[in-house]
Amino acid sequence: MATNHPVKFRLNSAIVQLICLSLGLVILFAIAYWSIDGMNWGMLQDRQGSRVFGFLPFLYFSIETFFRIGYGTQIPLGAMWIAVTLEALSHFVVEVLFIAHFATLGLDKLVSLSDRTRLENLLNRF
Repeated sequence: MATNHPVKFRLNSAIVQLICLSLGLVILFAIAYWSIDGMNWGMLQDRQGSRVFGFLPFLYFSIETFFRIGYGTQIPLGAMWIAVTLEALSHFVVEVLFIAHFATLGLDKLVSLSDRTRLENLLNRF
């Protein structure tokens, strides 16, 4: 049983890291959208065609983009498309890295159980 604790700790640590990284990227891209809008390089429009103002709509749009929800309530224009593409790509990279990490944790647990079984079988011979 003692061999399972490091794996559980690493799994919990990985989940916390995933949450923090996701939140950080969402906030970072919301700031990027807000900055692009402030510099008039691009803008966000709502469905009625009016420009979106304030930080919260950009945060909402960043959450929609990062988690691939895409309600279509806001439309990026101008240089905003570059940031949207980078945010979608960053989510894909984070997703692939964490899937690989969780697969490695599962393999470590499987290998440790296999080693434990072999050791117990070896000790039972004596």
